[in-house]
Amino acid sequence: MNHKSNCEQYQLLLMQYVDQEISPEDKQILEDHLKQCSSCREELEKYVKIKGVSSSMKNKLLPDMAWDEYWRHLYNRMERGISWIFISIGAIILLGIAVYSFIIGILNESHITLLEKIGILALAFGFVVLFVSVVREKLMTRKHDKYKEIVR
Repeated sequence: MNHKSNCEQYQLLLMQYVDQEISPEDKQILEDHLKQCSSCREELEKYVKIKGVSSSMKNKLLPDMAWDEYWRHLYNRMERGISWIFISIGAIILLGIAVYSFIIGILNESHITLLEKIGILALAFGFVVLFVSVVREKLMTRKHDKYKEIVR
């Protein structure tokens, strides 16, 4: 048990050694320990294998050009998402003002209670938001409709 707790203090040094970020003093301390400890030598071999496999995988997964393309598309998607938010807000505001002006014109001429006026305004505002939402959804899905080319 004591040997195991003694080896735990060398775990960080092992990782630094594999990553070639170890100081010369710590390297000497670790090498002296490795001469006496077979379990830490085995642990070091595992770390070296993992480091080798992960280093070789990095180049095989995606070349740098593909990463650049990925980030460019990610930023495009983010920009488009933010743009759609502002377009939706703008459309809601403008349509809301138009509907509000229309309703206020009607409500000013008639003798309707305050509660009825609030109900009419809430109903109109709900229709404006629903309209903008449906139009935006249709615009977004028309390019990606899976069933677009299926004929019944």
